[in-house]
Amino acid sequence: MQIRIIVQFVLILLLSTAPLALGQEGKVPGTSYSTALELGVGEHSFYLERGDTHYFSVRLEKDDTLYLQLRSAPNQDFDMALISPDRDIIELSIRATGFTERITYTASSSGLYYIVVFPFGASSGAYSLLIEISKPRVTTVTSIVTVASYVTLTQRELRDVVIVMTRESYRTVTVTSQEVIGRGLEVLGWSILSLAIIAVAVLIRDGLMRARPVTVSGEKVKESETGG
Repeated sequence: MQIRIIVQFVLILLLSTAPLALGQEGKVPGTSYSTALELGVGEHSFYLERGDTHYFSVRLEKDDTLYLQLRSAPNQDFDMALISPDRDIIELSIRATGFTERITYTASSSGLYYIVVFPFGASSGAYSLLIEISKPRVTTVTSIVTVASYVTLTQRELRDVVIVMTRESYRTVTVTSQEVIGRGLEVLGWSILSLAIIAVAVLIRDGLMRARPVTVSGEKVKESETGG
């Protein structure tokens, strides 16, 4: 009778640990890039056999920051690598036995990135993989740009006498854009240049540089563009 109770207890224990051996929620890690298991944000648990390598994937947008944390038993040594969509090594975490592995990376482009978990030496057992993704913070940048334009005023008087005058006019345009917080001064300088280009486009759109009738000294003249 006691033997039967012990056998039942062992069976219950094996069944309770079976999901961990198969992976969290029955998910099976991939054995190559083509079979990599796609994971989302959260903590995932798996079991790594001696000599095996697990392949996972995660989708990132440009400027997303990925945080990875790999935990295993104190007497085991598991390492991990982050691989780019082009399958180039981005970063390795290969700390000593018992230490938690960590990788933090800000995506330079959107795509499917790979996480590879592998044992060192004869290590094997259960591990947890924590995945966190943070979106970039943005701020609204407002810039006031002043653009000069030159227009020619032409007036035809009696006896075909033509009077030509060139007038310089100015207009200010307010342009807003969104920039990622934390970028360097070099990027900021480029942003200001971009705003100036946008301002010129706004002027053209508004028809500032199109010909239009104006009045000079009480007489009606014709204004046309000669330069921008």
